[in-house]
Amino acid sequence: MRLFQRLLAPCVVCLALVASASADDLATRFPVEDAKTRLSAVGPAEKYNADTVVVVEHIDVRVRPSGIGEETTHRITKVLREGAIRGLSVLRFDFDPTTNRLSVPLVRVHRDDGAVEQIDTAAAAEQPAPQWGIYWGSRQRLIGLPRLVVGDAVESVSVKTGYNVAYLADEGAAGDETGADLVPPMPGHWYDEVSFWSGVPVIEKRYTVRCPKDKPLQFAVYNGEVRTAVTFEGESAVYSFEKHDIPVFHGEGGMVNAGDVNCKVVLATLADWESKARWFNKANEPAFEINDEIRAKVKEITAGLAGDEEKITALNHWVAENIRYVGTSRGACEGYTTHKAIETFSDRGGVCKDKAGLLVAMLRAAGFESYIVMTMAGAEVFPVPADQFNHAVTSIREKDGSLRLFDPTWMPKSRDNWSNFESLQHVVYGTPEGQPLARSPYCPPERNTVQVAVESELRPGGELQSRFRIEAIGGPETNLRRALAGRTPTDRDRTLEDSLSRLSADARLLSWSATDPVDFRGPMHIETEIAAGGYSLGDRDRRLFQLPALRGFLFEHLVGDVTGLGGPATRSFATKARTTRKAVIDETIHIPKDWSIDAAPDAVNIDGPVISLKFEPTKSVDSLRYHCELELKKHRIEPADYPAVKQALDAFDRVCGAWVTLRTEANRAQR
Repeated sequence: MRLFQRLLAPCVVCLALVASASADDLATRFPVEDAKTRLSAVGPAEKYNADTVVVVEHIDVRVRPSGIGEETTHRITKVLREGAIRGLSVLRFDFDPTTNRLSVPLVRVHRDDGAVEQIDTAAAAEQPAPQWGIYWGSRQRLIGLPRLVVGDAVESVSVKTGYNVAYLADEGAAGDETGADLVPPMPGHWYDEVSFWSGVPVIEKRYTVRCPKDKPLQFAVYNGEVRTAVTFEGESAVYSFEKHDIPVFHGEGGMVNAGDVNCKVVLATLADWESKARWFNKANEPAFEINDEIRAKVKEITAGLAGDEEKITALNHWVAENIRYVGTSRGACEGYTTHKAIETFSDRGGVCKDKAGLLVAMLRAAGFESYIVMTMAGAEVFPVPADQFNHAVTSIREKDGSLRLFDPTWMPKSRDNWSNFESLQHVVYGTPEGQPLARSPYCPPERNTVQVAVESELRPGGELQSRFRIEAIGGPETNLRRALAGRTPTDRDRTLEDSLSRLSADARLLSWSATDPVDFRGPMHIETEIAAGGYSLGDRDRRLFQLPALRGFLFEHLVGDVTGLGGPATRSFATKARTTRKAVIDETIHIPKDWSIDAAPDAVNIDGPVISLKFEPTKSVDSLRYHCELELKKHRIEPADYPAVKQALDAFDRVCGAWVTLRTEANRAQR
C-alpha cells in the first residue's frame, strides 16, 4: 500500500547520472548567456497565471552496461509573483546514501536586472529527511539562497549516480562518487517513468537517455503527445523526449491518481513482465527461511483448525495484528527485497514487503505453496515493464494452479483475507516460472454490503426515538471496526455521538452495543437507541420531519466514499470510490395518534450498468415505511459513465433531504 506517500514500493527504479565536472566544464555546458536569453523570453506572470514558471528542465541520462544510471538535471525557475519567494529560499535535494550518489555542482541566481550571483554549493547543509513510520536513512541536502524578488530566477544543476527505489522518488551521497560500488536491483537492466505534466507551468522539458546499442530500450508515451526521436552516437542509442508549453494540471475532487491520466513516458530495458516476476522471486526467496520459533508459532496458531481456509485465515490474521507497521533499514536492498522472515518475526515489525514475506514463510511452514507479489495500490500500472509498484502482498497457489491473493498489511481489524479496497489492482506474482501483468479479482457490491434497519417513533411534542441496527460486511465493516478499535468505551461513545450530529443537533445516544472489533467470527453489528428533542418542525397542527435513517448516522464509515462521488455536472477524468457498495436501508416511522401523512417523498427507481437506486415508500394510517437500496457496481467511474452516477447520487441526496408532512385529522377536516 502506498500509505498516501509512495513509501512501500517493493521494486526499484534506476535513475541516471553524470560524474562531477569542473567549473570551466560547467560554464561551457551551461552558459550564462543561454539562460539569460531564455529568461528574457518568458513574459509576464499574467501569461501563466502562476507564481513561478519552469523555464527549462533538461534531464540527460547515460545508462551503463551494468544498469547503473548517470543523470544530470538542469533546471531554471523564474519568480513571477511574491508567493513563490519563500518556497525558493532554500533548494532541497533528497537522496538515499545506500542507493545513489548526489552532487550539486552549480547553482546561480539570475537577477531581474541581468546580474548573476554564483552560489557556493560547497556550503550546503545536510540533514536527515523528515520521516514517519519508515526510517531508512533518507537524507536531504539544503542550499540557502540570497533574498529573491519578483523577476529573479534560480538555475541549478544536480548530478546523481546510482539507482532509486520508487517510493523514495528523488533520492543518494557518501561513498564512491562514480557509483562503481553500487549494484542495481536487476543487474544489467534499467527503467524509469518520466512525467510530462506539472503543478507549475513548464516552458520546455527534455529527457534524453543514452543506452548501449546492445541494450535496447522499449518505451511508450501515455495520455498525451511527446516529441520523440531515436538516433545513434557511436556505441550508444539515444532516445529523446521533448515537450513544450506544459500547462498547470488542474485536477478534480475524487479523481483517480493524477499519473493515470496525465502525459508520461515509461521506459525499460527489460523484455517482459515474466522476466520481472522471475527476478522478484529469485531476489526474495532467501528471505523465506524459517527457524524453530516460527515453526512452533505456526503450529500454535493452526492447532485445532481442520480446514485449509481456517489455517490460512488464522495465519494472515496473526501477521496482520502482531507485526507492527514500521520500516527499519537493512541497507541498499530496502526497496525491492523483504527482510528475512526470521528477523521480521523477531522484531515484530516491518513494512508491507516484510509482512508479506513473513506470511509467505509461515504459510509454507503450514504446508502451502506461497509466493510474494508486487502490486500498485491506488494507481494503474502501464504495459512497459518498468518499476511501477508501491506495495507487496502474498499469494497461495490453489490446487487448480490458480493464484490467490492475501494482504496482511491491509488486514488489521478486518475479516477480509484480501482487502476489498484492492479490487482490480495490477499485480505481478513472484513465481519461479514468471507471470504476466495481471489484475486482482473484481469485488462485487454484495461483498461490501451494509444493512440498516431502523424503528422510529415520532411523538406529539416533536421528540424522536429511534432504534438502529446496522450490519456490515466487507469494506464498510472494516471501516467500522477500525473506527472503534483501540478506543476506550468513552472514546467509542464519542465516535458514535459525533456522527449523531448528522441526525440532529439535539440527538442523544441512550444506549449502544457493538461487536468486539477484534471478534472476527461474523459480520460487524452495531445497535443503538437514540433520542432527539424537537426533531419535527412546525406548529401544533402541522409538522415536518426528515427520514431519520437517511440523515447520515455513521454514513462516513458506511457509504461516505460513494456519496462523495457527486460533484460537477460533468467530469474530464475518471473518479473512484474505495470499493463497490450495496447499502440497504429499511425504516418504519410510527406517527402520533390522530395524525396522518399528508406528503412523503416519491418513489425512485434508477438502474444502470454502474449504479442503481431504489426508494419505495409505503404509507399507512399510523406509519411510514420505506425500503431504500443504493448499489455501486463499479468503483472506478469513467467520464462517460459519470452523468448517470451523478443522477443517481443527486436523487439519493434529494430523498435524504426530503421532508415528510404530517397533519392532524381535525385540521384536515377543516380544509
